[in-house]
Amino acid sequence: MSSGDRGQEASTESQGQTGDSTFRLRPEYRRRLSRLSHAQYEATARGNRQRAERLRSRLVEGTPLGAGVGRIVYRLPERAYADGRDGGYALKLPIPDRHDRYGHDRDGRAQNRAEAELWERRPSRLLVPIVAADRRGRWLIMPLGESVDPDADRLRAVAERVAETYGLTGTRGQDITAENVVGLDGRLRLCDYGTLS
Repeated sequence: MSSGDRGQEASTESQGQTGDSTFRLRPEYRRRLSRLSHAQYEATARGNRQRAERLRSRLVEGTPLGAGVGRIVYRLPERAYADGRDGGYALKLPIPDRHDRYGHDRDGRAQNRAEAELWERRPSRLLVPIVAADRRGRWLIMPLGESVDPDADRLRAVAERVAETYGLTGTRGQDITAENVVGLDGRLRLCDYGTLS
């Protein structure tokens, strides 16, 4: 990723791999995002749930699209886009979680960084692309995929292709579940790969 004049934030665009090569955040939203995403993480770490939710409400609207170990996912609000349109993107905000069930760090910032690094190092049609990410893992943005319910054979095929492409062995491949697969551009893609790298 090239940080250019954007400080710690970096855009990760790759020809033919991203949902929209013209994706741009409003500069004021990007500044707010970097500041408030860190503050909500710290409030969560201190156990101040009300403050964390209040801070998140200044960034996003409505209820989360989903939550997992270490991250909460919201639809990126219309006010975030430089051109004022809702392009259908998801914002992943980290929360602290040190549960080490799979033998590696499940903290949301580490997952965001790992996803961004994996996408930068080896973008693939197997993964939902990352269009923007904070280098410290404070936030990450990717296109929204469609909910799918792949049958066991299709899910196994996706898991096998991802495992082969990225050299995954053992328990790390077990993170590839139906909940982590979405439809995007007519393909099944993995949308949660922060623990795979």
